Amino acid sequence: MSYIVEQKIKGRIYLYQVESYWDKESKKPKQRRTYIGPKDKVRSSRDVKGILSELTIKHYGNIVLLEDISEKTGLLKVLRSNFESSYREILALAWYQLMEASADYLFPYWLEEQDMDQVKRLHSSDISGLYEAIGRNQKGMHRFTSDWINSLQPIHGVYYDITSFSSYSTGIDYVEWGYNRDEEALPQVNMGMVCCRDSGLPFFYNIFPGSIVDVTTINNMLKYLQGYDLKDFTLIMDRGFFSTANVTALAGSGQRITFLQPLPFSLKKTKELVKRNARKLKNVDTAIKYNEEIVHHVVDNITLGKQSFPAHIFFNEKAYVDGRHQFLARLLEMEAGLGSCTFESQKEMQAALEAKIPDKSRCFFRWDKASKTVKRNKAKIEEHTATFGYFVILTNAEGIDPHSVLHYYRDKDKVEKIFDGVKKHMDGDRLRVHSDYTLEGKIFVRYIALILYMHITKVMRQKKLFEKYSIRELLKELAKTLNPQPIFLFIRNKFFE
Repeated sequence: MSYIVEQKIKGRIYLYQVESYWDKESKKPKQRRTYIGPKDKVRSSRDVKGILSELTIKHYGNIVLLEDISEKTGLLKVLRSNFESSYREILALAWYQLMEASADYLFPYWLEEQDMDQVKRLHSSDISGLYEAIGRNQKGMHRFTSDWINSLQPIHGVYYDITSFSSYSTGIDYVEWGYNRDEEALPQVNMGMVCCRDSGLPFFYNIFPGSIVDVTTINNMLKYLQGYDLKDFTLIMDRGFFSTANVTALAGSGQRITFLQPLPFSLKKTKELVKRNARKLKNVDTAIKYNEEIVHHVVDNITLGKQSFPAHIFFNEKAYVDGRHQFLARLLEMEAGLGSCTFESQKEMQAALEAKIPDKSRCFFRWDKASKTVKRNKAKIEEHTATFGYFVILTNAEGIDPHSVLHYYRDKDKVEKIFDGVKKHMDGDRLRVHSDYTLEGKIFVRYIALILYMHITKVMRQKKLFEKYSIRELLKELAKTLNPQPIFLFIRNKFFE
């Protein structure tokens, strides 16, 4: 970033052009000063437009922050060692996604405004070529993952989750129709990601066709991690990955892997566990304190396949009351929307429900033949609310205490929220690519951006910065506040006074 300062010497004002830059050796911002001449001489000998044409506005503070984070996390070193000729451009594209989340063709215009003189000016076709080169460099991506895992060691606990990116592309093997998590009428690509529990940073990802369901990806993911010599760790998953086959396979894998698997209430045995222990879970003897919450906890066994596992059953009374209250409030609102109409047949009532009530909530209403009106389906309502406040976590970890189980479970929830956040933060540019290699390269750049996003999120939460800024707002503010003398002030105060 360049700007002009005045210095008064023996009653005369002289102008100097000042350039701010980041000194990598001292790791501090520094300045270079270039003498222009006396102010009165400059005014008479140079055209104002000529001076302005020599000056450019460069965003500086945001780049300093992102470069510092890239270096301190070790990401810069690992990226440079495996993509020596293009690591600067890869980082720049990742930073662009973080700050703008716009289409790739706008990247060169954004780059012009940043203090990044060493980055090549890439146009849309150049960016597509870079993505394809990354995608073809399978060895480079493999080495990057291996080096990145080593830089994060030791890795004791890992979280696994899947997200998807919708795409307009056709003719790409990965892009398929499947369960769209964003509820969009588009095919998609699925991305499975593994995060380190201690650092909160992702260290491995894999791409799946959009039609692949979550539960089928676990075995492949474990084989990949075994290939990177990760064998002794605790795997924490969410309910979407549960299947009896997955649990029994993990337990009998022969690897030193412990796991925590929340059980879905669609599983009949989960409901039986809760029903069997409901009285105990409301007894004062089972109450424990976790942070500021009071929860009840018991351990019971569950048999899956031919194996028995300990299941930690928790009940949060406050969550039960709050959940039931919110559910009934929504139910009464929907009921009011139906009015006091009468219906001559159940078919007529069903048509009214389809017009006014969401699909998942229609089961909570029934037709009363005697009054020909809509009534609440008490049995369905009680069945639905019976599991509010309960959660059941299956594990093969021996002797693990309830506080540790809760800690793993709640941390997993934080990672899921960050994962969702990064999707919303960087979804400005759909996966508009035209080959499998280009797709892989583009997702790799997004993965780099995601690493930075998750680190920034973690620090901002610790420092309570989200009370004032979003991530994008913070970067915009840094770009503004670390500019010692914004160019618009220079023009207003010096040329139009």
